[in-house]
Amino acid sequence: MSSTQFNKGPSYGLSAEVKNRLLSKYDPQKEAELRTWIEGLTGLSIGPDFQKGLKDGTILCTLMNKLQPGSVPKINRSMQNWHQLENLSNFIKAMVSYGMNPVDLFEANDLFESGNMTQVQVSLLALAGKVRPREGQPPAQSHTARWM
Repeated sequence: MSSTQFNKGPSYGLSAEVKNRLLSKYDPQKEAELRTWIEGLTGLSIGPDFQKGLKDGTILCTLMNKLQPGSVPKINRSMQNWHQLENLSNFIKAMVSYGMNPVDLFEANDLFESGNMTQVQVSLLALAGKVRPREGQPPAQSHTARWM
């Protein structure tokens, strides 16, 4: 049995229960706050669908470069899946170098395949909470304090 069979088709039994429990923890209000924070910091529009807007990783990589300049040296603009997954992987590595706790991180497929958007939300909220005004940055960038 190949491992890809576990990721395809409808969920039944325990996996459906787990998936439904994760979905029930997703907070649309937090999504709206994250959208405002990310768009405000990057100057980029996520669009109407949060998952699809972030899926290619370009906005997230731009976000990390705003928080920690040069943390993602190359952002792929290609629409090829492997380039998008590479962007997500580079974003996750940049979050680690920014000092994020590994338990707060999401995996690329959580966002890319919409597998666990609750974990994506948890990760982004943790990142927003970690942002502190740094020397030389204007106080306007510290508007994430409401998540701390």
